[in-house]
Amino acid sequence: MPSSLATALRLDLLTRFEALLALLDDCCARVRQDEGLATWISLTEAEAANGVDMRTKAVGLYRALWYEERQDGRETLTCPGIVGASPQTLAAAQACNAAKDAFKIAVLALKTLGRLEANAAMADLQRREETVAVAMRRMGAARLNLKQAYRHLPLLERRPLKIGFTWSKQGRVIQRMPKAVARRLLEQRVETPQTRLELQRLAGIREDEVLARIRSVCPHLRANLVFPSSDGASAPPRRLMQTPLPVLIALRPGEPLPEFVPVATEPPASLRLRRADVRIEDEPFLPSVRIHRYRASYR
Repeated sequence: MPSSLATALRLDLLTRFEALLALLDDCCARVRQDEGLATWISLTEAEAANGVDMRTKAVGLYRALWYEERQDGRETLTCPGIVGASPQTLAAAQACNAAKDAFKIAVLALKTLGRLEANAAMADLQRREETVAVAMRRMGAARLNLKQAYRHLPLLERRPLKIGFTWSKQGRVIQRMPKAVARRLLEQRVETPQTRLELQRLAGIREDEVLARIRSVCPHLRANLVFPSSDGASAPPRRLMQTPLPVLIALRPGEPLPEFVPVATEPPASLRLRRADVRIEDEPFLPSVRIHRYRASYR
Protein backbone atom coordinates (compact mmCIF):
# COMPACT_ATOMS: atom_id res chain seq x y z
CA MET A 1 0.00 0.00 0.00
CA PRO A 2 1.49 3.42 -0.90
CA SER A 3 3.25 5.15 1.97
CA SER A 4 1.37 8.37 1.18
CA LEU A 5 -1.91 6.64 1.98
CA ALA A 6 -0.45 5.19 5.17
CA THR A 7 0.72 8.65 6.24
CA ALA A 8 -2.69 10.14 5.49
CA LEU A 9 -4.49 7.47 7.51
CA ARG A 10 -2.14 7.89 10.46
CA LEU A 11 -2.66 11.66 10.40
CA ASP A 12 -6.42 11.17 10.19
CA LEU A 13 -6.31 8.81 13.18
CA LEU A 14 -4.43 11.31 15.33
CA THR A 15 -6.67 14.17 14.24
CA ARG A 16 -9.83 12.27 15.06
CA PHE A 17 -8.43 11.11 18.39
CA GLU A 18 -7.56 14.68 19.34
CA ALA A 19 -11.06 15.77 18.37
CA LEU A 20 -12.54 13.00 20.50
CA LEU A 21 -10.48 14.02 23.53
CA ALA A 22 -11.42 17.69 23.12
CA LEU A 23 -15.15 16.94 22.84
CA LEU A 24 -14.97 14.49 25.74
CA ASP A 25 -13.29 17.16 27.87
CA ASP A 26 -16.04 19.63 26.95
CA CYS A 27 -18.80 17.14 27.75
CA CYS A 28 -17.29 16.19 31.11
CA ALA A 29 -16.84 19.85 32.05
CA ARG A 30 -20.54 20.41 31.35
CA VAL A 31 -21.48 17.35 33.41
CA ARG A 32 -19.62 18.94 36.32
CA GLN A 33 -21.37 22.28 35.73
CA ASP A 34 -24.73 20.48 36.07
CA GLU A 35 -23.93 19.60 39.68
CA GLY A 36 -27.18 21.17 40.82
CA LEU A 37 -29.20 18.56 38.92
CA ALA A 38 -30.17 15.26 40.51
CA THR A 39 -27.72 12.36 40.15
CA TRP A 40 -27.39 8.76 41.27
CA ILE A 41 -24.34 6.59 40.60
CA SER A 42 -23.88 3.14 42.11
CA LEU A 43 -21.00 3.23 44.61
CA THR A 44 -19.02 0.40 46.15
CA GLU A 45 -18.98 0.17 49.95
CA ALA A 46 -15.48 1.66 49.99
CA GLU A 47 -16.50 4.55 47.74
CA ALA A 48 -19.54 5.28 49.87
CA ALA A 49 -17.44 5.19 53.06
CA ASN A 50 -14.91 7.58 51.53
CA GLY A 51 -17.61 9.99 50.39
CA VAL A 52 -16.89 9.69 46.67
CA ASP A 53 -18.83 12.31 44.73
CA MET A 54 -21.23 10.64 42.29
CA ARG A 55 -20.75 13.11 39.45
CA THR A 56 -16.99 12.83 39.83
CA LYS A 57 -17.25 9.06 39.46
CA ALA A 58 -19.48 9.43 36.40
CA VAL A 59 -16.95 11.78 34.76
CA GLY A 60 -14.17 9.28 35.47
CA LEU A 61 -16.16 6.53 33.78
CA TYR A 62 -16.89 8.69 30.72
CA ARG A 63 -13.19 9.53 30.41
CA ALA A 64 -11.92 5.95 30.86
CA LEU A 65 -10.44 5.13 27.44
CA TRP A 66 -7.43 3.13 28.61
CA TYR A 67 -7.02 -0.27 30.19
CA GLU A 68 -6.53 -0.19 33.93
CA GLU A 69 -3.89 -2.28 35.64
CA ARG A 70 -4.85 -5.99 35.65
CA GLN A 71 -7.91 -5.29 33.48
CA ASP A 72 -8.71 -8.22 31.19
CA GLY A 73 -8.41 -7.62 27.46
CA ARG A 74 -12.10 -8.25 26.85
CA GLU A 75 -13.33 -6.36 29.90
CA THR A 76 -14.90 -2.93 29.82
CA LEU A 77 -15.67 -0.75 32.82
CA THR A 78 -19.38 -0.74 33.59
CA CYS A 79 -21.42 1.06 36.22
CA PRO A 80 -25.14 1.81 36.60
CA GLY A 81 -26.15 5.40 37.10
CA ILE A 82 -28.45 8.27 36.18
CA VAL A 83 -27.03 11.74 35.60
CA GLY A 84 -29.30 14.74 35.23
CA ALA A 85 -28.17 16.85 32.29
CA SER A 86 -28.92 20.25 30.79
CA PRO A 87 -29.70 20.66 27.07
CA GLN A 88 -26.15 21.95 26.55
CA THR A 89 -24.67 18.84 28.17
CA LEU A 90 -26.84 16.53 26.09
CA ALA A 91 -25.73 18.34 22.93
CA ALA A 92 -22.08 17.99 24.01
CA ALA A 93 -22.63 14.25 24.61
CA GLN A 94 -24.12 13.84 21.14
CA ALA A 95 -21.10 15.61 19.61
CA CYS A 96 -18.82 13.33 21.62
CA ASN A 97 -20.65 10.24 20.34
CA ALA A 98 -20.26 11.45 16.75
CA ALA A 99 -16.52 11.88 17.38
CA LYS A 100 -16.36 8.32 18.74
CA ASP A 101 -17.93 7.05 15.52
CA ALA A 102 -15.43 9.03 13.43
CA PHE A 103 -12.52 7.70 15.48
CA LYS A 104 -13.76 4.13 15.02
CA ILE A 105 -13.89 4.63 11.25
CA ALA A 106 -10.28 5.90 11.33
CA VAL A 107 -9.10 2.88 13.36
CA LEU A 108 -10.81 0.41 11.02
CA ALA A 109 -9.26 2.15 8.01
CA LEU A 110 -5.86 1.95 9.68
CA LYS A 111 -6.21 -1.79 10.21
CA THR A 112 -6.40 -2.32 6.46
CA LEU A 113 -2.71 -1.34 6.28
CA GLY A 114 -1.51 -4.50 7.96
CA ARG A 115 -0.37 -5.36 11.44
CA LEU A 116 3.03 -3.62 11.57
CA GLU A 117 1.83 -0.31 10.20
CA ALA A 118 -1.28 -0.37 12.39
CA ASN A 119 0.75 -1.11 15.54
CA ALA A 120 3.16 1.73 14.76
CA ALA A 121 0.32 4.19 14.29
CA MET A 122 -1.39 3.13 17.50
CA ALA A 123 1.92 3.53 19.34
CA ASP A 124 2.15 7.10 18.01
CA LEU A 125 -1.34 7.78 19.32
CA GLN A 126 -0.57 6.31 22.74
CA ARG A 127 2.59 8.43 23.16
CA ARG A 128 0.82 11.70 22.45
CA GLU A 129 0.23 12.70 26.11
CA GLU A 130 2.36 12.58 29.22
CA THR A 131 -0.52 11.07 31.18
CA VAL A 132 -0.53 8.16 28.75
CA ALA A 133 3.23 7.76 29.12
CA VAL A 134 2.83 7.61 32.89
CA ALA A 135 0.15 4.97 32.51
CA MET A 136 2.41 2.96 30.20
CA ARG A 137 5.20 2.99 32.77
CA ARG A 138 2.80 2.03 35.55
CA MET A 139 1.11 -0.80 33.66
CA GLY A 140 4.07 -2.13 31.71
CA ALA A 141 2.33 -1.92 28.32
CA ALA A 142 -0.61 0.45 28.23
CA ARG A 143 -3.21 -0.07 25.54
CA LEU A 144 -6.10 1.95 24.35
CA ASN A 145 -9.31 0.08 25.16
CA LEU A 146 -11.03 0.43 21.82
CA LYS A 147 -14.37 -0.84 23.13
CA GLN A 148 -14.39 1.87 25.76
CA ALA A 149 -13.29 4.46 23.22
CA TYR A 150 -16.00 3.46 20.74
CA ARG A 151 -18.98 3.07 23.03
CA HIS A 152 -21.43 5.94 23.19
CA LEU A 153 -22.34 7.96 26.23
CA PRO A 154 -25.94 6.80 26.77
CA LEU A 155 -28.38 9.70 26.80
CA LEU A 156 -32.10 10.41 26.86
CA GLU A 157 -33.46 13.73 25.66
CA ARG A 158 -36.82 12.88 27.24
CA ARG A 159 -37.18 12.10 30.95
CA PRO A 160 -38.71 8.62 31.51
CA LEU A 161 -41.09 7.83 34.35
CA LYS A 162 -39.16 4.75 35.45
CA ILE A 163 -35.77 3.18 34.90
CA GLY A 164 -35.28 -0.46 35.80
CA PHE A 165 -31.65 -1.61 35.72
CA THR A 166 -30.93 -5.32 35.20
CA TRP A 167 -27.72 -7.32 34.84
CA SER A 168 -27.77 -9.93 32.10
CA LYS A 169 -26.37 -13.34 32.97
CA GLN A 170 -22.74 -14.25 32.40
CA GLY A 171 -21.71 -17.29 30.45
CA ARG A 172 -18.69 -18.75 28.70
CA VAL A 173 -17.86 -20.31 25.37
CA ILE A 174 -15.19 -23.05 25.19
CA GLN A 175 -13.39 -23.62 21.89
CA ARG A 176 -10.98 -26.52 21.33
CA MET A 177 -7.87 -25.20 19.61
CA PRO A 178 -4.72 -26.73 18.07
CA LYS A 179 -1.36 -25.41 19.20
CA ALA A 180 -0.68 -23.85 15.78
CA VAL A 181 -3.84 -21.73 15.97
CA ALA A 182 -2.95 -20.59 19.49
CA ARG A 183 0.48 -19.53 18.20
CA ARG A 184 -1.09 -17.47 15.41
CA LEU A 185 -3.37 -15.72 17.90
CA LEU A 186 -0.38 -14.71 20.00
CA GLU A 187 1.63 -13.59 16.98
CA GLN A 188 -1.23 -11.33 15.87
CA ARG A 189 -1.11 -9.37 19.13
CA VAL A 190 1.07 -6.35 19.81
CA GLU A 191 4.47 -7.67 20.88
CA THR A 192 5.08 -7.20 24.61
CA PRO A 193 7.22 -9.00 27.20
CA GLN A 194 4.07 -10.90 28.19
CA THR A 195 3.33 -12.19 24.67
CA ARG A 196 6.99 -13.20 24.20
CA LEU A 197 6.85 -15.13 27.45
CA GLU A 198 3.67 -16.89 26.38
CA LEU A 199 5.14 -17.83 23.00
CA GLN A 200 8.08 -19.42 24.81
CA ARG A 201 5.68 -21.25 27.11
CA LEU A 202 3.69 -22.49 24.14
CA ALA A 203 6.83 -23.76 22.42
CA GLY A 204 7.45 -26.07 25.37
CA ILE A 205 4.40 -28.31 24.81
CA ARG A 206 3.76 -31.05 22.26
CA GLU A 207 2.77 -30.00 18.75
CA ASP A 208 -0.32 -32.25 18.81
CA GLU A 209 -1.68 -31.01 22.15
CA VAL A 210 -5.19 -29.56 21.96
CA LEU A 211 -5.87 -26.46 24.05
CA ALA A 212 -9.08 -24.77 25.16
CA ARG A 213 -9.87 -21.12 24.55
CA ILE A 214 -12.42 -19.80 27.03
CA ARG A 215 -14.29 -16.66 26.09
CA SER A 216 -16.48 -15.15 28.74
CA VAL A 217 -19.77 -13.57 27.80
CA CYS A 218 -19.54 -10.60 30.11
CA PRO A 219 -22.65 -9.44 31.95
CA HIS A 220 -24.40 -6.53 30.27
CA LEU A 221 -26.19 -3.76 32.08
CA ARG A 222 -29.56 -2.87 30.62
CA ALA A 223 -32.21 -0.32 31.48
CA ASN A 224 -35.92 -0.91 31.00
CA LEU A 225 -37.43 2.51 30.38
CA VAL A 226 -41.06 3.52 30.88
CA PHE A 227 -42.16 6.84 29.39
CA PRO A 228 -45.32 8.90 29.99
CA SER A 229 -48.30 7.72 27.94
CA SER A 230 -49.30 9.71 24.91
CA ASP A 231 -52.90 10.87 24.58
CA GLY A 232 -55.09 7.89 23.78
CA ALA A 233 -52.34 5.31 24.31
CA SER A 234 -53.48 2.08 25.95
CA ALA A 235 -50.18 1.55 27.76
CA PRO A 236 -47.12 3.65 28.54
CA PRO A 237 -44.36 3.37 25.91
CA ARG A 238 -41.44 1.15 26.90
CA ARG A 239 -37.89 0.86 25.64
CA LEU A 240 -34.89 -1.35 26.40
CA MET A 241 -31.50 0.38 26.38
CA GLN A 242 -27.92 -0.80 26.88
CA THR A 243 -26.41 1.32 29.66
CA PRO A 244 -22.80 0.31 30.34
CA LEU A 245 -22.18 3.86 31.55
CA PRO A 246 -24.35 6.19 33.65
CA VAL A 247 -27.16 7.44 31.41
CA LEU A 248 -27.52 11.18 30.89
CA ILE A 249 -31.16 12.29 31.05
CA ALA A 250 -32.80 15.64 30.46
CA LEU A 251 -33.64 17.27 33.79
CA ARG A 252 -34.61 20.75 34.87
CA PRO A 253 -33.37 22.35 38.11
CA GLY A 254 -35.31 20.88 41.04
CA GLU A 255 -36.76 18.04 38.96
CA PRO A 256 -36.31 14.60 40.56
CA LEU A 257 -34.80 11.55 38.95
CA PRO A 258 -37.18 9.01 37.41
CA GLU A 259 -38.39 6.24 39.68
CA PHE A 260 -35.69 3.56 39.98
CA VAL A 261 -34.30 0.88 42.29
CA PRO A 262 -30.57 1.20 43.06
CA VAL A 263 -28.48 -1.74 41.87
CA ALA A 264 -24.96 -2.84 42.76
CA THR A 265 -21.86 -1.85 40.82
CA GLU A 266 -21.23 -5.52 39.98
CA PRO A 267 -23.61 -8.26 38.80
CA PRO A 268 -24.69 -10.82 41.40
CA ALA A 269 -22.34 -13.77 41.75
CA SER A 270 -23.24 -16.80 39.67
CA LEU A 271 -24.20 -19.89 41.65
CA ARG A 272 -24.01 -22.27 38.70
CA LEU A 273 -22.44 -25.65 39.26
CA ARG A 274 -19.29 -26.50 37.37
CA ARG A 275 -19.95 -28.62 34.28
CA ALA A 276 -17.77 -30.62 31.94
CA ASP A 277 -15.24 -27.80 31.84
CA VAL A 278 -13.74 -29.22 35.05
CA ARG A 279 -11.53 -31.05 32.54
CA ILE A 280 -9.82 -27.71 31.95
CA GLU A 281 -7.19 -26.23 34.25
CA ASP A 282 -8.40 -23.24 36.25
CA GLU A 283 -5.36 -21.04 35.58
CA PRO A 284 -4.93 -19.82 31.99
CA PHE A 285 -1.89 -21.17 30.18
CA LEU A 286 -1.79 -18.21 27.77
CA PRO A 287 -3.58 -15.36 29.60
CA SER A 288 -3.27 -12.85 26.74
CA VAL A 289 -5.55 -14.94 24.52
CA ARG A 290 -7.51 -16.69 27.32
CA ILE A 291 -6.24 -20.16 26.44
CA HIS A 292 -6.10 -22.97 29.00
CA ARG A 293 -4.61 -26.45 28.98
CA TYR A 294 -6.72 -29.50 29.63
CA ARG A 295 -5.89 -31.34 32.81
CA ALA A 296 -3.13 -33.92 32.39
CA SER A 297 -5.54 -36.89 32.36
CA TYR A 298 -7.47 -35.40 29.39
CA ARG A 299 -4.56 -34.37 27.15
